Amino acid sequence: MTSVRVLGLPAALGFAVAYVALALVGRATVLPGSSVSLVWPAAGVAVLWLLAERSDRQVRVLLLVAVLLGVVLAVTGADVPLVLLGGAGVAVQTWLVVALVRRWCPTLIGAGGEDSVHTLRTLAVGTGAVLVACAVGAVLLTLALWAAGDDPDLGDAVLVWGRQVAGTIVIGSVGHLAWEWRRGHADPRVGGGGHAELAVLWGMSAAAVVAMFLQPLPLVFLLVPLTGWCASRFTTFTAALHACALGTVALVLTAGGHGPIARLDDPYVEAMGTQSFLLALLLTALAVGTLRDRVDDLVRQLVAAQAVSDAQAELLSGMTGSMGEGLLVLDDERRVTTHNAASARLARRHLPGDEQRALAALVDLLDHPPRPAAWRRPELGPGDVVVPLADGGEMVLAVTSRPLAAGRLGTLLVVREVTAHRSGFRPLVEFASTAAHDLRGPLTTMRSWLSLVEHDLDGTGQDEARDAVRRVDRSVVHMSELIDDLLAQAAAEGGQLRPEVVVLGGSGGLLAEVADLVGLDEPVVAPADLPAVHADPGAVRQLFANLVGNCVKYARPGVPPRVEVDAHVRGDRVVVEVRDHGIGVPEADRERVFDRFHRSQEVQASYTGTGLGLSLCRSIVERHGGRIVCVAPGDGPGAVFRLDLPAVPGARH
Repeated sequence: MTSVRVLGLPAALGFAVAYVALALVGRATVLPGSSVSLVWPAAGVAVLWLLAERSDRQVRVLLLVAVLLGVVLAVTGADVPLVLLGGAGVAVQTWLVVALVRRWCPTLIGAGGEDSVHTLRTLAVGTGAVLVACAVGAVLLTLALWAAGDDPDLGDAVLVWGRQVAGTIVIGSVGHLAWEWRRGHADPRVGGGGHAELAVLWGMSAAAVVAMFLQPLPLVFLLVPLTGWCASRFTTFTAALHACALGTVALVLTAGGHGPIARLDDPYVEAMGTQSFLLALLLTALAVGTLRDRVDDLVRQLVAAQAVSDAQAELLSGMTGSMGEGLLVLDDERRVTTHNAASARLARRHLPGDEQRALAALVDLLDHPPRPAAWRRPELGPGDVVVPLADGGEMVLAVTSRPLAAGRLGTLLVVREVTAHRSGFRPLVEFASTAAHDLRGPLTTMRSWLSLVEHDLDGTGQDEARDAVRRVDRSVVHMSELIDDLLAQAAAEGGQLRPEVVVLGGSGGLLAEVADLVGLDEPVVAPADLPAVHADPGAVRQLFANLVGNCVKYARPGVPPRVEVDAHVRGDRVVVEVRDHGIGVPEADRERVFDRFHRSQEVQASYTGTGLGLSLCRSIVERHGGRIVCVAPGDGPGAVFRLDLPAVPGARH
């Protein structure tokens, strides 16, 4: 649709009156002995009328335009051929202008959009549509003049084309901008001029145009800066009105014999010169105005984006301010640029007094933590730092560090106090370790007695009793494996960690060692230049032994187990992917697979295990400040486990 409703009778009557009035103005400029009008502003009214009407009623409008023009021509003494052919030519020209505008400028009001002339593209394409359509109209109108017996030449044809172009662009553009303003869709100029400046501009313009056209020198181009001033400081509609007013005054003064254009001998050339001057002013105003409209639009977008950014910053500030964890953003020189209230509280517990000084002292301590006895405390993780307090006590902070935007925006430190958690965790770990060791003794005794019973039953024919003994022995073995896994879990969650450089790849690397340990027939497929990690060697060995061991345990029947490992450095972490080609992990179990004792029904039916292996892996990775997930393999069977461990200090991305 190109119009939201059918024009009412008052609006249609208004267009008809305006069209007839301006057609009479045009006919008043016909030179004696000729049928060619020097100006034709009615062409713009016809275009606006057709744009304002719904497309399925445009034939009615075109017939009215042709009939009204025919009446005007007949009343003003035009010959019958000019009355008939002139009305038809104007109707065709009007239809073609609107058809091209609706096709090429669909964002315009009347063409399906809600805008007016506010972009250079719209201005250029719309002007092109007018030039093409008016050329067709000029051919038809020149033929009408020829039929009326005027014997027109090329100059007459050019004059007809020029006056139609001028009338369509001037009245059409100003009217269309007024249409937008009337609908309330015109935005004010961002940072534009006020009423006082506008009054000064109009006063200076009136004085300048009179001065330029009351003297013979060709200085009319000096009026162009006034048009640019108006377009840059006020709305495009105001600038178009200003240019149109200047051009109209110039046209009237020229018709009265004033100004440099009036000194031309040929009235046709004089008319073309005046209309060209009017078009130059108007197109300059529209060009500058559309450029300023684009700037205003960008400014509004920037202001809106800034408002959204400010709201998000306020929300983020409120969220970080209410967090219990301390947040610190550091620049390249490790200076605090942003922090939240929790980090300030932790810093002042370490060093009371000035907040900035306390924050700087806390960052320095986190960068250079005291290594001695505190580092050997088994309850501490690799990211824990023991911070002395002003009252003589201490607090334990778990610290994680992440570069912001690959380090371009600095570094984010997240500081969490874990004093109570770490102090209460060690007795539980020690209890679990002691209980597990105490349980292994009776189990070992049971296996010894069961072995003796099975030996005594051999050859006695008591097969059922011997099978029962074997089932009990298998249960004891399963219980022993479960206790071993619990011991490993306890060590992973609270045991002593001593990070050092661990080489993963190569023939002497940890992956090759783990492959031999779990009985993998083929070597682990991995690049020789896998980045090393900075972690506890025993814990990392246990981590990869479980992951590679699962590949052997959960291999597909008839398919040899195969493990592929890849890794890369990201910031201060090494991201590792371990892929096997076994039975895989169902999508529904990819998160639960790390829970303790969780085993899917399919696995329980066909494979043995305790359900603690991947839980142990998660504990080891999390104690090293990382995260492990199971992701879709992408192509083919199997499972992919992605995890991250600390990188060796100084490792490059």
